[in-house]
Amino acid sequence: MTSHYIPSGRTSVVKRGEATFQLQTEYARMPHPRVTTTIFTSGQVLHKIERPLEGEIDSIERMHEVEEIIKIQHLEVSKTLKERGLPTEPGSRVGEVEKKTRSERIRGLNGVERVYMITPEGKMVGDKNTTKDFKKMFKHLFKALPDLISVFAELPGEGREQGIYEVEPGKILLASTGVEFYLILINSGQSYSVLAPQIKSILQA
Repeated sequence: MTSHYIPSGRTSVVKRGEATFQLQTEYARMPHPRVTTTIFTSGQVLHKIERPLEGEIDSIERMHEVEEIIKIQHLEVSKTLKERGLPTEPGSRVGEVEKKTRSERIRGLNGVERVYMITPEGKMVGDKNTTKDFKKMFKHLFKALPDLISVFAELPGEGREQGIYEVEPGKILLASTGVEFYLILINSGQSYSVLAPQIKSILQA
């Protein structure tokens, strides 16, 4: 079955000395789900960097997580290309690319049901379907998101405070790195005291 969730890819041009490279990073399903960055010049493929993914994209939430992975991988490959030149090993991987995104790591915690990314202005990150999905479940919170973000005090030139705020006990948490914000839906009966330290360690990583 073909997935309806296709994350946006990225393209850019990188110059190193006299050489000009084109980069293209995208999601691929076959023969296995992965994010691939292709380095080429004048239409000739020079190198590929791949990152395997755990399963196909089966939700809007997962699609946006993969878009975050695409962004990180593209920037890492671009930076490596500028600083070190073309990789020498076929199909190699680039250091930080192998790390899971924060939203992936939080989502993987036992007791976490969903994770929504929020902008510093208190807006949902994602398309209309993401917003519609959240609004349907938590209409009472949707308009309150900007005020919720303000529970983390602004720091001069440094974004906001880091921390975790319990929006609805046993149901919803709001986590802040200072510049990134996550609304976390937890399973019924899950203990805040158990989850909070785990989330905090991810925020500080």
